[in-house]
Amino acid sequence: MTMQTKALLTDLLDFLWESPTPFHAVESAVTRLRLAGFRALDECESWGALESGGYYVVHGGSALAAFVVPDPSRVKAFHLIGAHTDSPNLRCKSVAPFEREGYAQLGVEVYGGALLNSWLDRDLGIAGRVVFADAQGRMDTRLVRFDRPLARVAQLAIHLDREVNERGLVLNKQTQMPPIVGMGESPDALRELCAQALGVGAGAMRAFELMLYDLARPTLGGLDDAFIFSARLDNLAMCHAALCALLAASGSDGDCVRMAVLFDHEEVGSQSATGAGSDFLPRLLERLSLAFRQSREEYLVTLARSVCLSADMAHALHPNYPDRHEPNHRPVLNGGPVLKVNAQQRYATSVLSGAMFESLCQEAEVPMQRYVHRTDLQCGSTIGPITSTLLGIPTVDVGNPMLSMHSVREMGGREDVACMVAVMTRFLELRSDLTSR
Repeated sequence: MTMQTKALLTDLLDFLWESPTPFHAVESAVTRLRLAGFRALDECESWGALESGGYYVVHGGSALAAFVVPDPSRVKAFHLIGAHTDSPNLRCKSVAPFEREGYAQLGVEVYGGALLNSWLDRDLGIAGRVVFADAQGRMDTRLVRFDRPLARVAQLAIHLDREVNERGLVLNKQTQMPPIVGMGESPDALRELCAQALGVGAGAMRAFELMLYDLARPTLGGLDDAFIFSARLDNLAMCHAALCALLAASGSDGDCVRMAVLFDHEEVGSQSATGAGSDFLPRLLERLSLAFRQSREEYLVTLARSVCLSADMAHALHPNYPDRHEPNHRPVLNGGPVLKVNAQQRYATSVLSGAMFESLCQEAEVPMQRYVHRTDLQCGSTIGPITSTLLGIPTVDVGNPMLSMHSVREMGGREDVACMVAVMTRFLELRSDLTSR
């Protein structure tokens, strides 16, 4: 392993640990962008005429767009990498604490398609954002994080369910997933916990959006450290790769705006103010065009020349369940980035955008794999089809292979990290006349 690859992996593991929620993921991304000299833009203010250089916009606290502007008079296209900051998890209900059979518990909602059994018997922390009233009565928002084992979803002992290993474990989301946090009744436990962390009175608390997360740190594993074991690889690993590629290609030459856009709420359909189904990205691109002093016609031409790379983790072949995979499309960990294709348009890859990505892999000297879902199984989707529909631009769906997708603890390949960053960097560095139409 080269020093550069080792540094990249270390930074990925740090990013995964720093980001227990979408809000923390955006905060971690902003830290990296600021260190690289990127400047913040506020959606609520006029941007005027932008100069060449790096910028970022935080949207709703859990979505982010970062971009590098070349000479504004030379802009001919947008080269976009899209990913998402959210992962399936357990989220506290607005009135979360309750008491049952002498135990203090938290009411939770299952967010996204989580593998419920993977949350059992784990040491769980709590993190998220809190709204409170300051001394002047104004609303303020802060992030909180409690890196200690506050909650546990205890599994029923096998002595009380002797057939569970043969019959299989089926969990009721409402009655069997609430974690235990203490003994006795504690109706204000979360408010008091957050207020203490922020140094305000419990009466100042107004609302919270809190999530549970696994306290085991991300790590390399396997006999030769060939694997990554971590929560939230789907899809923070692709968020990290997009940011690294943007920073690696952050020179302001060329004729394309290089952009990484990290959306929220992909795991529940993207239909939110911070999701890919919102007008956040179309509005952002139009505002950039205005800042470049383009006419409406020039903006539409620029958009027509643009292309999007949708990055979301991909299914690797599971050695214990090979029958669940399409026989001729069997990606493996450490086999390189995966090109995803679906005839039902669950992925946005076309023959042209797919050929472009294959060429990028060849140019970056990176191996490429292909994924097609079994025809008799329902296929998931990504932000790719949504972004492609909203903008009407060529889009390719790709991702690094992984196992245990949507588990509280997922598994990826060490070698795939640098490969994806290399391909993304090459994509962002292309001139407008070298991308597919």
